Amino acid sequence: MKKRAALKALLNILFVIGIFIILGYLIKNSLRDILAQLFQTPPLIVGGVILCGSLYILVEGENLRKMAGSFQKTFSRGDGALAMCYAAFYRLVTFGAGTLVAEVNFYHSKGLRLSQGVGVTALHMVMYKVALFTWALISLIPQLVFFQGERPLIIWAVLFAMVVTFVIVAVLLSLTLSLKFQVLFVKFSHKFMKRKQFRNAVDKINLQIYSLREAVDSILLERPLIFRIYLLNLLKVVFWFVIPYLVLAPEHPELNFFLAFGLTSFAVILAGSIPTPAGIGSFEFVYLLLFKPLVGTVDAVSSLLLYRFASYVWPFLIGFGYFLVSQRRKIQTEIQESKEDEGKE
Repeated sequence: MKKRAALKALLNILFVIGIFIILGYLIKNSLRDILAQLFQTPPLIVGGVILCGSLYILVEGENLRKMAGSFQKTFSRGDGALAMCYAAFYRLVTFGAGTLVAEVNFYHSKGLRLSQGVGVTALHMVMYKVALFTWALISLIPQLVFFQGERPLIIWAVLFAMVVTFVIVAVLLSLTLSLKFQVLFVKFSHKFMKRKQFRNAVDKINLQIYSLREAVDSILLERPLIFRIYLLNLLKVVFWFVIPYLVLAPEHPELNFFLAFGLTSFAVILAGSIPTPAGIGSFEFVYLLLFKPLVGTVDAVSSLLLYRFASYVWPFLIGFGYFLVSQRRKIQTEIQESKEDEGKE
């Protein structure tokens, strides 16, 4: 037992060191420009950007409390906010690969079963996509005349992204709400997908769908709850979508608020639907494509970097703090266990 506890403590210490090495790489590369832009921006604007990022986190905390609270009543708004930040931390240090796993593990640490954690994570993704679809639709309708005259291709691109998002959500919900549809999906997949890796992927999707059904069924027991969750998802993205206008308006007073808000919503929904050149992030590519004609390359890049700070770096920093505190507790516990075992011997 002594050796096992000491080994676990050593592995956790090495894990923390590895995270710091990755963090150094991130600061040297992808985070360097964001942090440099932060120090070049007037403090009042920086404060507004941080406030918007913080309000998103707070609303997200309430959103996740309502979802996870269906399974674990002690799950608090603070737990929900930390879940979002913890996932954001792992999104950066694992380059996106560990985001969902980190979120599920966080729920598990708060008392949810793994299947329930998967269900909440899946529902979280679905409701976020529904909110993106809603805001894209609301933003596109009043701007149709402007885009028809100035940039008609944007209309078709956004409509394409909305169709893709709608299909994803519709398929997930159809599989979730209809057991027969899910069984047909599995039978069809296993009939035409002979390779083992494809079948394993289908089995994983099937598990997520089953977990999502459990989450949705639990929430639907309280009919008004799903509507409140929908409203919270609409509200939370507002705090991110106003950031470009907040940053650009002082230098570009002619910029229309609703246009800037709409373009940001288009960039987010398009980012998940359109392939982009290698080496350029999908959101960055689409955002600059939409904003450069209005404000120029320099200001578009500046607003993009500040948007990235609020939406990724700020929750990452909070998640990083939570990670360090939790790892410190783990290491102290394991060292204490090692000492107790040594005393017994």
